[in-house]
Amino acid sequence: MYAKYKVANFNDIGAQFKDPKGAWVNDYGGYMAIGYDSAKVPAPKSIDALLGPAYKGKVALNGDPTTSGAGFSGVLMAAVAKGGSADNIKPGVDFFSQMKKAGNLVPVDPTSATIKSGQTPVVIDWDYTNAAHVNDVKTWKVALLPNVDPVGGFYYQAINADAPHPAAARLWEEFLFSDQGQNLWLAGGARPIRADAMVKAGTIDKAKYDALPKVTGTPVIPTTEQTTKMSDYLAKNWAAAVK
Repeated sequence: MYAKYKVANFNDIGAQFKDPKGAWVNDYGGYMAIGYDSAKVPAPKSIDALLGPAYKGKVALNGDPTTSGAGFSGVLMAAVAKGGSADNIKPGVDFFSQMKKAGNLVPVDPTSATIKSGQTPVVIDWDYTNAAHVNDVKTWKVALLPNVDPVGGFYYQAINADAPHPAAARLWEEFLFSDQGQNLWLAGGARPIRADAMVKAGTIDKAKYDALPKVTGTPVIPTTEQTTKMSDYLAKNWAAAVK
């Protein structure tokens, strides 16, 4: 279904983020983070802090993890923080079960409206999505879990083999992977896939890049096989865990 194509900057992109023949390639992404209204709750210093009374009825996960990529990765973030891994998401499911029993998990998909109203003052979501909520609440802050390997994810680009205007599709890809296109993702708080190469070349928007939440540890980016295995586990166990 994909038309193989390698953009001019194809070699700037790590092997794990692309098909070697150009069928698909990652473009931008980010890391799972905790967004919170600092005027309403304390800064979460650990994943276990979210089980405390200060977060009673205040924590939202962005989507059902059986159908939402952000929700899925939020459970994986909790799993990694609790000793699990991309090969074992069970600790994450157990954690959200605990949060539900403690009365801290809000069964609401967070939006700008729920954040403005104070219904969801704590949101587990991608760092770049969370960062955008400072436009809704000026006291909104974003934090990656300290001393925990961050869970990352990237969005793929591919060209339909039956695209009605294949040359236009290729030109669009060239723009997205150009310095200008990559800096536009950065302006939205996302992490451009060519960031390392652009830093080295001096073509990245340094102020915006330096403003991103700091990342420590070794990023956890699941393989397709790991994702399938975790998805199967969630399909069988999530609903019962948070009912």
